[in-house]
Amino acid sequence: MVLLLLALLIIAAPGEAAPAQQTNLLKNPGFEQPYNGDGAATDWVRWDQVSSADQFGDCTNGYMKSPKWFAETNTALVHSGSASQHVGNQWDTWHAGVWQNVSVNSGSTYRFTFWARGRGSMEQYPAASEGGLQMNVRAGIDPSGNGGIWYDSDIVWSGAANPHDTWQQVTVEATAVNNTITVYTSANWAVKGVNQCRAHLDVWFDSAELIEVGPPPTNTPPPQPTSPPLPAATNTPVPPAATATSVEVATDTPVPTDTPEPTPAGSSICINAFNDENGNGVLDANEGYMAGVTFTVASPTAVVGQGVAIGADTPVCFQGLAPDKYQVRQILPARLEPTTVDLVDLTITEAGQPYEMLFGSRIRAEETADVNSGDSNVVMPESTATVAAEMDGDGADSDADGISPKTMVVVGIIMLVVAVVVLGVILFVLLRRPTE
Repeated sequence: MVLLLLALLIIAAPGEAAPAQQTNLLKNPGFEQPYNGDGAATDWVRWDQVSSADQFGDCTNGYMKSPKWFAETNTALVHSGSASQHVGNQWDTWHAGVWQNVSVNSGSTYRFTFWARGRGSMEQYPAASEGGLQMNVRAGIDPSGNGGIWYDSDIVWSGAANPHDTWQQVTVEATAVNNTITVYTSANWAVKGVNQCRAHLDVWFDSAELIEVGPPPTNTPPPQPTSPPLPAATNTPVPPAATATSVEVATDTPVPTDTPEPTPAGSSICINAFNDENGNGVLDANEGYMAGVTFTVASPTAVVGQGVAIGADTPVCFQGLAPDKYQVRQILPARLEPTTVDLVDLTITEAGQPYEMLFGSRIRAEETADVNSGDSNVVMPESTATVAAEMDGDGADSDADGISPKTMVVVGIIMLVVAVVVLGVILFVLLRRPTE
């Protein structure tokens, strides 16, 4: 009988309901066509940062110029659907993206994600992207819905990603403080102190999503105290005489609470790069530090951070790292070659533990030979090449054969004078001939 009841209970117990599909609150989350006249996908608005003009002369200033926005339909550069939002520039670094306002519930927490990929190169696609360049892709949420003020201080930004030639998801969460929030896609090729000017600097955004991940808190009243049940009435004999008895009044005694232990600070990894001129893998007394080397620290699930060496004894430090397994990598520009390992596996077992690392590299031999010979192959933008060609002479414009108009005028005058002299000689001879 007991077994039968258990079987009936099991049959009658309802199964767990499958979680409901969360609604994507974005309009045109796939950046599909049609696109606006300014190159932004429908329902999205472009934004960008522009530096002052006095910064444009030097790429190491990390200046920013306005890029261009396009509808990308090359299937190799589309994550889903038939189009992706392409933002790019030639030669000039940029900081830009697109944004959208979304109606939400104030107090709820929302997660904004999108997929991105990028490419920086001197060569045309599909040549590989230069892995040492930084594009700094981020997702942002303004909890108050600022409507395109990308520099607003209350925007919550994700960490930076650098998805060279691959699609990577970027995610950020924030709690709305208004009935509208603003979401941002962002990429930033402008890195102060590093020359990132390239013939092609491009990023693609696709497959965006905004979902509610936490409802606002509700005002639930605390439970009211209940009266204990009255004792059952019994026929109790009356005592022979009533005596005054002191009654102890019950008082609320505070229950001791556990004192929380202070949370230990996260660990830190400080990294630097040195100029290993003799290639022995050791920082010698006569060797300095190397600038332009990129460092990345990644956990098994995400890139924790990225930084660039400045060429001084000040390292790049990553703070607040929880105990986990990490990969620390140096990414070299093409002109450098490594003299130590490029990748270090590090396991942090105890919070608060500091770690220091040094990576070695030196200038490639062929780069040194090119500099010494003075015969370097430098790729210049068309405008620069034109200026160089015009400067290779006396400053005057030249025709296709290399003869300037001024030279042609002088030669013409000389030829005219010679012709007049010859004609005069001929006439003189003819006039002097005796008549028969």
